[in-house]
Amino acid sequence: MVSAACVIDESLTAQCAAATAPYLRLYLNSSGQWAIAGATKAHEAIAEARTYAADEALSGLWRNEGAIVRMIAAAAIAVGDPIWSAASGKVTNVYAEGADFIGICHVASSADGSIVQVRQKSLVQKTGQHTTAAASDTIVTGLSTVLGAIATLDSAPVDDPFLVIASIGDQAGTPAAGSILINTYKNTGGTDPTPAAATTFSKKVNWLAWGY
Repeated sequence: MVSAACVIDESLTAQCAAATAPYLRLYLNSSGQWAIAGATKAHEAIAEARTYAADEALSGLWRNEGAIVRMIAAAAIAVGDPIWSAASGKVTNVYAEGADFIGICHVASSADGSIVQVRQKSLVQKTGQHTTAAASDTIVTGLSTVLGAIATLDSAPVDDPFLVIASIGDQAGTPAAGSILINTYKNTGGTDPTPAAATTFSKKVNWLAWGY
């Protein structure tokens, strides 16, 4: 039997700062009211299944890792798509700078304003050190899907190589989902610094990838 001390509240009741439609992303503002989260604002809860008037009490469902929740889509979203925050408390499958990662689409949406079901997840980071074997090496990160990556030379840069980048590609074969490409470059030669594919390898590269 679970003791009362172990029970975690799944919702919080507070007043709405403005009229609030169902299933929008919410956060608590400085007045302790539920406000609708913007495109770059991480939400704390989801509105319940009816419209609330300004100053009306609303029980917001807390953001919860692994929980499947209904949200309002800003566009058509397919099952398996990554879900990002969008304007006006909605969500989208298209990343924009500063957007908050929310999770993965569990049940698709048909259009802007339709309901999408989202399995809430947090981003996961993976790191490693790779020794180059070619100008473009594929690294299996351990993630299911990579959303972003960076790399830096741990070995001192020289003319060959002098530059390294990490690419997530299309995550559908170039490279496969969950992998990244570590690409190293050299100077073309002499006084020409134009990057060309490296030809000297066995160089150490530190990398960081994030995704889910």
